[in-house]
Amino acid sequence: MRVQFLGHSGFLVEMGGRIILVDPWLDPKPRQTERLIPPTCLPQDIKKCDLILITHEHFDHCDPYSVGVIQSHTLAQVVAPSDALALLDVPARARVPVEEGDVFNLMGVQVSVTPAKHPQSSYPVGFIVAAGGETLYHTGDTYDSSGFSSVDVKTVLLPIGGTFTMDVLGAVSALKKMRAKNAIPMHYNTFDRIRVNAEDFATRVRNGGRTNPVVLKAGESVSL
Repeated sequence: MRVQFLGHSGFLVEMGGRIILVDPWLDPKPRQTERLIPPTCLPQDIKKCDLILITHEHFDHCDPYSVGVIQSHTLAQVVAPSDALALLDVPARARVPVEEGDVFNLMGVQVSVTPAKHPQSSYPVGFIVAAGGETLYHTGDTYDSSGFSSVDVKTVLLPIGGTFTMDVLGAVSALKKMRAKNAIPMHYNTFDRIRVNAEDFATRVRNGGRTNPVVLKAGESVSL
């Protein structure tokens, strides 16, 4: 499995012969806020993609322009809660509406839709994807939750920035509940309000001795 960090909460994942995008927000100059760390590529740079997963409707996760451009030339299936799908201009045949608790197979990838604790969103979710013997969990925007105790995955992507999501301490607490071999932090340092030291997170996780922290700069990738 190869995981590339696209910035903020966006990732490109290659697993089981499929390419999966999660929350691709590739707008370098969004009108909503100043972006301190730009995206690592433009939507038209994504040449291949099978699935696009959107965790919720907020602009920094559900970007109509990025999703529209990518879907139009890759013909990817777009998987998202209905509130997020309603904001996207993609063909009906490419839309896959989901609710928390859904489990299904799409193009050889098993997708499990998990609840997310993010009251600022109308319907937030996370996704656990499995293919080729690999498992990956993108938590979406969420606070720590007792529900993490049922999670058993190879790699988890989780927010650490605080301000409507877990901060560093919350993320470390979440990892203590779940079973995950690797943890990649996300949703930090993109705006002033979510500035944190990712190495502090890595040190705290490493000292726990249970999970391997993997801190990626925007644009970097890792094989796990």
